[in-house]
Amino acid sequence: MPHPNAPSAPPLHVLLDRVALAPRQVAKQLTLWPLVEIHEAPAPRAAAYVTLGEAAAADAVCVEEVGALGIVPNVRVVNRGDRAVLVLFGEELRGAKQNRIANASFLVGAWSEVVIDVSCVEAGRWAQRDSLRFRLPSSVASHALRKKMALHVAESRRAGEGFDADQGAVWEEVALRLDHSRVRSATSSYSDYLEARASELRGLEQAFRSVPGQVGFVASIGEEIVGMEAIGRPYAFARAMPGLLQSYLIDAVDHALVRERNLAGATSRRSAPGFDAPEPFLDALRAAEGTTSPSLGLGLDLRLHGPRVAGCALVEGEVVHLTAFAS
Repeated sequence: MPHPNAPSAPPLHVLLDRVALAPRQVAKQLTLWPLVEIHEAPAPRAAAYVTLGEAAAADAVCVEEVGALGIVPNVRVVNRGDRAVLVLFGEELRGAKQNRIANASFLVGAWSEVVIDVSCVEAGRWAQRDSLRFRLPSSVASHALRKKMALHVAESRRAGEGFDADQGAVWEEVALRLDHSRVRSATSSYSDYLEARASELRGLEQAFRSVPGQVGFVASIGEEIVGMEAIGRPYAFARAMPGLLQSYLIDAVDHALVRERNLAGATSRRSAPGFDAPEPFLDALRAAEGTTSPSLGLGLDLRLHGPRVAGCALVEGEVVHLTAFAS
């Protein structure tokens, strides 16, 4: 196994070589194995960056509609700070003309602006609220929804196109969640669905905590590994942890619905059984093939694909943010 400082090692392998699994944390259907650093990280090769929430708290960033009329699949991120800003895949942006979520992770350089690709998660509104700027920070969309989005974005990238996540499929998933939870939403809003589950989410959040040196986690829901999140720097992961945790908690709360949806298409796609432990999942992720293309803003967009895993990552010399899925 190559040393994590080896210059020839792919960024994903560098990340995996410097982390280990910590004791699991459990609540209801969700189990998390923290990923903690066991080797000192290589000298940073990416630009210094902060999360969107941290930048918003410092009034160093704004996210706004593209022009007065707006464009449904795009928003503009304006970074007024001296560090890059990390927008997480699935991060929800509320307000403006309608709520959106980011179709991938993007790194917006210092003192710059980037128009990023997004999906609407509020089908029944196209009207300005207060201003054309979005309220920050907010939540991260469910892991199951992001998995569906990532598969379509991967197809779009392979075709040499943008970060198209299939807007119709996103609306369908939000509508299903609202219906399942018996939530009446005047604008078919994902945020109304989350609000209906807020008390359950708050009760479960307390079972999970960041540990020293943590840069990510592997997650299982029920008896099966569902995926992984990692951010290359511990301080940034600690800031992003609440949103990423919620992404998996909401699927654990609605475990029966998520499992039913997964089983509907799984039997024809998967001949091998799912992962029942994090180690074989990480081994499969290491063996996955990857393709890269330029991202929007800084870095490269990495798409991972293997017989039993898939994933996407933003890479800027190192892994900035990785989301992986059992497939």
